[in-house]
Amino acid sequence: MSNEHEFKDTNRHLVEVPDSFAIARWPRDADVVTICRCILGTLKYEPHVTNVTPLRDTLMDLIECEITLREIEKRKDAQR
Repeated sequence: MSNEHEFKDTNRHLVEVPDSFAIARWPRDADVVTICRCILGTLKYEPHVTNVTPLRDTLMDLIECEITLREIEKRKDAQR
């Protein structure tokens, strides 16, 4: 007898997560900024045993970098 569950939609999966973990969700086609913001939002409302400042700082850096890259691309497109 298998513990595996067969799903009608093979793109979806069931994951059991203990109550001590938060879940951040984002659309499958989400960009880097959206994913980082979702994770940051989860960090904001969940208590943490360890210092999450380095993770928070890294996510903020990724957001800033991605926004900067978008601005550069917009300028390049405008110059064409």
